[in-house]
Amino acid sequence: MTKEIDQSSNKAPKTAPERPKQSRIDDTDYHSLKEVPPESEWLQERKNRSPRTARAYEVDLNEFKAFMGIKKPEEYRQLSPKHISDWIAELLTLKLTNETICRKVSAVSSLFKYYCNRSALKDNPCKNITRPKVQSNIGKSDQISRIQARDLLVAPPSDSIAGLRDRAIIATFLFFALRRSEAAALKVNSIHQIQGVYHLRVFGKGSKIRNLVMHPVAIEAINTYLEKDKRLDFLESPLFCQIRKRQDKDGNIKFMSDDMIYRILKKYAGMVGIKMEAFHPHCLRSTWATTALENGADLAMVQEFLGHAHIQTTKIYDKRKMNISNSPAYKVSY
Repeated sequence: MTKEIDQSSNKAPKTAPERPKQSRIDDTDYHSLKEVPPESEWLQERKNRSPRTARAYEVDLNEFKAFMGIKKPEEYRQLSPKHISDWIAELLTLKLTNETICRKVSAVSSLFKYYCNRSALKDNPCKNITRPKVQSNIGKSDQISRIQARDLLVAPPSDSIAGLRDRAIIATFLFFALRRSEAAALKVNSIHQIQGVYHLRVFGKGSKIRNLVMHPVAIEAINTYLEKDKRLDFLESPLFCQIRKRQDKDGNIKFMSDDMIYRILKKYAGMVGIKMEAFHPHCLRSTWATTALENGADLAMVQEFLGHAHIQTTKIYDKRKMNISNSPAYKVSY
């Protein structure tokens, strides 16, 4: 007689039926607004990117708050596009330039965008506002000549830390075509190697990172300065810093402001005979772009080097004079 096997132990245990998940579109947490943070949080984020821009934005915001009568952050929720249009109309009566008005609107719009991204506001009332037309100044900075560039590179004295630092700053602008804020934010460890080649890591607009191949002249100028300043191993310290009063209250080496860098460049530009009324650090960016293109650099690679989002912006810098021998008239034969 065979023994019957109890099959009940092989049965899968009963499980409770799954409850239907709640639809996300019905989740009230996605539709509720968070508390409106103070403007100081937004301003601090701006300061981390560009102290100079943050100062201008703070002034613009205070003027806007005074016009609207805003006392508390949550009152920003009451603003509509009509409020913004009325404010712009008021600015126009003050005979301000279109560039100034657009900067003020951009400052306020940046704050609203900050709040929207943090779910403190539903909409940005500046989003679809028509702003005064401005003519772009991109690419309009005058270039300096190659002779002036060579004179500028050796204008600072080579027998002091300050002079060597200034030579390194000038070389950085002439060989990397940086914006002022980008140069001011560099650290010692911004210099690094990729496949054995020295690169400069640059944090540009929109938090985009560019790794730029370093020119030998720039490498020598920067290394000479850091060796003299005994900071080659201070990797997290600013690449460029003040000589005196260089530390903050916590003993950390302070970054130079982009305004200070501008004054240094302007000082030596005057020493080598560059017309002061036309000179601006952007002139060196324009000089680099035009020189690179004149020497046969690829336009797309120049775009990447400059950190332009669109190649049309880079084309504005292309001020090469047409070589008649390259005219399409000579490219046709029958």
